[in-house]
Amino acid sequence: METFTAGLGLQEILMLGLGIAAVGFILKKLFKLAITIAIIIALVYYGLPILQTIMTM
Repeated sequence: METFTAGLGLQEILMLGLGIAAVGFILKKLFKLAITIAIIIALVYYGLPILQTIMTM
């Protein structure tokens, strides 16, 4: 068992697992935030000219 875990103890393995889970959670949140910002930018970029043409009519 020791050779499989490369000499790490149970506590180190648990901390490594929690660290990977935390990084994954943060990256998932950042990815959702990036998608939301991209959608808002696209709406503003394409929506403002349409609104301006409607307002001037």
